[in-house]
Amino acid sequence: MKKKLIISLFCCVALIQLIAPLSMIAKRESVLKNGQQFKFVTAPVDPFDAFRGRYVALRIAKDSVSVPAGTELGRGESVYAHIAVDSQGFATLTTVTISAPKGTPYIQAKIKYILGGKAHLDLFIDRYYMEESAALRAERAYREYSRRGKQDAYVLVRIKNGFAVIEGLYLGDKRIEDVAKSLKK
Repeated sequence: MKKKLIISLFCCVALIQLIAPLSMIAKRESVLKNGQQFKFVTAPVDPFDAFRGRYVALRIAKDSVSVPAGTELGRGESVYAHIAVDSQGFATLTTVTISAPKGTPYIQAKIKYILGGKAHLDLFIDRYYMEESAALRAERAYREYSRRGKQDAYVLVRIKNGFAVIEGLYLGDKRIEDVAKSLKK
């Protein structure tokens, strides 16, 4: 009897360990397949994460919004940032609410800090992972590109029910991977 209980518990734990990562993968794939697409202007740098590898660290250029009058918000609070698309096709944040809006695209965020009546947000789209050998060339390409005075780097993001997944990082109209491939090692 005790042996059957131990085997059953082991099988349950093994099943949970299998389901957890599969559900995270399925959620991201669902967003990439069915989510609404937005372009956010970025300002990237390239650090290294010993556990997850090379990535381009992203900072959304316009990651702050005015705090609506009469709204009490604090650091670390979860909010919903409403999204509008400007005349050039780029996503901009318009306002934040404590509850998810209906009929308006939005992204889940946390408040980093509030300064001068503006809420600065953590949008959770701050890392673009790349294949290890291409990441260094991508960093160099971005730095060279930035020095030329161009400010049209952006990240393509899919959002579904406030959950965002990065689809690609672009320098002008070219994917960062393609730009990195064209550079010499």
